[in-house]
Amino acid sequence: MTELSWLALWAFLFAAQHLGVTSTGLRDHLVEAMGERPYIGLYSVVSLVVLVLLIHAYNATTPSMLLWPTAEWLRWVPLVLMPVALLLVIGGLLARNPSTVGVVLDEGEEVPVTGVMRITRHPVQSGILVWSLSHVLANGDVPSLLFFGAFAVVSGFGMVLIDRRKEGVFGESWAAFREATSALPFAAIVRGRQSLKLAELGWLTPAVAAAAFVALWWGHVWISGVPVGVGW
Repeated sequence: MTELSWLALWAFLFAAQHLGVTSTGLRDHLVEAMGERPYIGLYSVVSLVVLVLLIHAYNATTPSMLLWPTAEWLRWVPLVLMPVALLLVIGGLLARNPSTVGVVLDEGEEVPVTGVMRITRHPVQSGILVWSLSHVLANGDVPSLLFFGAFAVVSGFGMVLIDRRKEGVFGESWAAFREATSALPFAAIVRGRQSLKLAELGWLTPAVAAAAFVALWWGHVWISGVPVGVGW
């Protein structure tokens, strides 16, 4: 198999592993058979192995087959959007995010809409989607489309599957939460269903996101072999 074929294989397995288990109902059967914690542990190990192999395959593939001209201004797209992506991901991880695994609400409790959840009800998935699509645009080649596209597919369809699963768990509370928020970042704010209250983010989320951005800026060349910046 060629380098590109290996990359395509691991990109497919990455998407299939994340989406196939949930969309087919296999997750419920596995949880019933082995229990919630063992399932999460096994799923985490498999996810990590597939992710490492996907990254290795991408780094081993020579950039080729440009799908569109990589104009210099496109290099600004991830540079500008990465702070937003990191703010969403960090905010989603630090907040009590009802869209994540393991969050349980008391009977009759409303799903809270605060902080980063006002921007999007799926902050982690939305942040990953912003990261992946911005890098697809900036690179414009087939290997990047396969690699970052796999993350975009998992994040995009993952939000749909999470909504479906959480509505089955939380019922009307999740339906009201979904109506008051948006999957697309800032869409609910633009449509007047929410207001942006930056004070609710506190200081920790922006501080951690800024530190992560600086670390990625400095370490990008070691992670991907490409330094950050216009003109690379």
